[in-house]
This record gives sequence, C-alpha cells and structure tokens, in this order.
Amino acid sequence: MSWQTPTDRAIRIVRELLRSLSSGRQIYLLYPVGHTQRGEAARELREHVLRLREQHGGDPALFVTDGNFYLGPTLLPWESLTLFGLARSFADVDVRSLEFLPDPSTEEMDALLRLLSGEVAAPDELNAVGMNRAGPRAPPTTPEAGMGELLRSYAAGLDLLRTTAARLLAGRPADMEATVRLTERIADLLVADPAQALLLTTVKSYDEYTYHHMVNVCILSLALAHAIGLPRDEAVVLGIGGLLHDVGKVKVPAEILRHDGALDEEQWRLIRRHPVDGAGLVLVTSRDTYHPAVAPVLEHHVAFDGSGYPALSGGRQPSLSSRLVSVADCFDAVTSKRSYREPEERRQALSILQAGAGQAFDPRVVRTFVRMVGIFPVGSLVRLSTGEVAAVVRNHEELLARPIVRVVLDADGEGSEPVEFDLSEAGPDGSPLRTVERSVDPAEVGVDMLSLLASAPVGMPPPDDTGPGLVHEPAPGEEAPEGYVEEHGSVAPLDLPIDPEAGRV
Repeated sequence: MSWQTPTDRAIRIVRELLRSLSSGRQIYLLYPVGHTQRGEAARELREHVLRLREQHGGDPALFVTDGNFYLGPTLLPWESLTLFGLARSFADVDVRSLEFLPDPSTEEMDALLRLLSGEVAAPDELNAVGMNRAGPRAPPTTPEAGMGELLRSYAAGLDLLRTTAARLLAGRPADMEATVRLTERIADLLVADPAQALLLTTVKSYDEYTYHHMVNVCILSLALAHAIGLPRDEAVVLGIGGLLHDVGKVKVPAEILRHDGALDEEQWRLIRRHPVDGAGLVLVTSRDTYHPAVAPVLEHHVAFDGSGYPALSGGRQPSLSSRLVSVADCFDAVTSKRSYREPEERRQALSILQAGAGQAFDPRVVRTFVRMVGIFPVGSLVRLSTGEVAAVVRNHEELLARPIVRVVLDADGEGSEPVEFDLSEAGPDGSPLRTVERSVDPAEVGVDMLSLLASAPVGMPPPDDTGPGLVHEPAPGEEAPEGYVEEHGSVAPLDLPIDPEAGRV
C-alpha cells in the first residue's frame, strides 16, 4: 500500500475519478441493467483507476470519513464539499475505504457502481477493489469542529439545490421542509460562531457558480439577520429567501447560464425573468399564498428607490427582507467571477455597496453590513508588517482597522501553523506588534481558501476554473457588459399575492 503524500497530478486524477464515480452512480440510478450508458460509465471509471495507479504508485487508498474524502492521508476539500451525495452513498453501504489493486476489470467497476447506487454486488465481484481493508496510519486531518459542521451544512445546501433544480425541471415541487431544516441548521451554526460562518462565504465555485452563490447569500443574509437582532423564526425565513433567491434561474436555458462570452439582449431578458419565475415556484411549492420567503425571491433586484425590476404595484418599497438579501446578493456576486468580468476584492465590494446606498440599497442595511464584515472583510487575505500573510477571521469590537487574523504563510512564503493574532495588541512602548500593510489576492500567493478553511494543505491546487462564471446583473455603478440593455422601466408593475406587511420596518 502506498502512503506517500500524493502529487498534484495524482490529486487532479483522483478528482476526475471521484467525479466519474459520482456521475456513474447517477447513471446507474437512471438506467436499467444492460444499458449502454452503464457500460460506458464503468469503462470510464476503470480508465481513471488505471491512471491513478500509474501516477500515484502502489495501491492508492481512498478514505471517506465524516463525509470527507481523502487520498491516503491528504484531505480533498473540494470533493468533500461538492460530492455530498456520493459521500452519503458510501455511508449508506458502510464503505469507509477503497483500495485500488492491480488489473481492475470493467466488470469490477460495474460492481462498484452497482454497490454505490444501492444495488446488490457480491464481495467476490470486487477482487481488484479492497473495501474497508485499508485504514489510515494516523487520524486524518479534519476541519475544526465548528468549521467542519459548517462545511457539511454548506455541502448539504449544494446538494439540496441540485435536487431542487432537478425536481422543478421535472415538474415536481421542491422539498420545502428540507429547505427549512437546512436553513435552521445553518442559522444555529452561525449564531454559535458568526465569524466562522462569514469565512465560509469566501468559497467560490469552479463549476457550479449559481448554487454556491445561493448558499453564500443564505449565509450572508442570516449573518445580517443576526447583526440586526431579528428573532430566530424571522431570520430563518430570511435565510430561506436568500437560499432560494435565484431559484428562478432553473427556467433559464442552461446554455445561457453556461455561455462563455457576451450575452445578447434577448438572453439578458430571459435572465431578468428569474425573480418572477422564482416567486411563482416558491408559491406553488409552499402552497402558501403569503409565504414570507416569496418577497426576497421576487424583489431582490428591486432597488431601494423603486427602480430595478420587476416594477412593484403601487410604487411600493421592497420589503425589509428583500433589502437585506439584495445587499448580500450584490456583495457575493461582485466578489465572484462573473461571465463578463473578474471578481472584485472584498474591500472593493464594500465600496460598491456604499456608493449605491440610498438609491440601489437601503443605507441602514449597508451600514450594518459594512460594520459586520469590517474594513478588512472577514475572509480576506492581508500582508502584515512582519511579511506574513494572514486571513482575517473576525473583527475587533471597536478598532475595525485591527482585526483578528490567522497566519497562513510565513515571511518566506512558506505554509505556516495557523496561529491567530489580535492586531490590536501593543508592545511595551504602546506601538502595535503587527499591522496590516495591504490586502492580498489569494491567487497572488497561491492560497486556496477552501483548503485553508478545511485544514487541508494550503498549497493544494484548486480545481481548474473552466466555467464562464456567475451570470448576474451588473452592480450599481459598474460598466454594463456587452449586450446588456437597461430596460427596467418598461416592465409592467407586478402584483403577486404577497403580504404587504411581510418584512416591514
């Protein structure tokens, strides 16, 4: 058995292998025994196993512990986050490790996929796949307790949104009870440690931009609810609105959401339908004419001054919940890669919100959000006066320019033990021991934020970012992308059955 630390190449291959396992499992759930799609999935999986054995050497072992995937001793944070359904299928059949032995056959890969899809597979069909035979020589490195729970809830949120999209596209209602349970769980975790939850919103997708954006907006909305002191039941409703705010995009053709390059006017018009489509889907799913989560789904692109879209009947102002989600939505969108521009730094995103206060955004909500996130936003990287690179983990109660930081890289640019420093601490002469010199782009120093949060090696390569980015409206004051036409004023006022008192100040 090979226990060496895997190479970057081996990590990339095992990522492909796990995605092959995940997609193959879905194929086996959809198609009957003997279908050609099953045969192709088994052959593809075998090719990935052979490549992994060749690159990694020996008999590589894959472990699944508490929903996390490991190649030998190395945590695979992105796969642990994005392949929640696959990890659950391992647990369902009590598979804790897979050891890939020499000369696997296509038939053995077929047996493995049958096993993970809930079908019967006899142990003697898996001679070249050792199940539960390998065990890590030392306990695997796992995320901190609070962050580990948050990451699992984040992964469950991505899985829920995938399932919701599939159900809606098949003409079936979404599972609102599951949505409520998940949002309640995230809300409780956030109250226990708001700073840890805000750190998690630094995670950006490399292939599922919309789903990651929706989970991030849920977390940011719940953090805002906590900051302004909303009762738990109202906060949960706000979180549901944040989680589902872009659910109407399931009706936007996939080729538009995945389009790489400029969109034309008609494509933007289809995208601008998503608030109305989303509100309709929530109404049908909840069977509640006055469900309070409908308001932020419908109104998150309606500006504070009444502009934006869709136009609301009576010229009424968007609800408080909508104004909260609108700020969270803009902040996460402009800090994400979008189909027409690169992401902004988190400090620049705060400047965009402040510039739009009073017109696009409720100025009171913006003030609360900026104070909550901080001058150096939670989750951003900074270079210290000592030469070290650190992540901002929480704000000082009074000295916003002196946050609490966690060192990521030492002064030589090498990985460092995650030591935390309070930048408000001063030496004997009263001068600060450390200060922030400037903000740092994670890509500049080769830090993957998810690896950092999941306690994985900081230098682990992130998945290749091959997608076009998040398809999203330009932020207030931004230069409009090619093909975008400002035509909101021509949209007829909308009058959906929403409780006029929902979310009022």
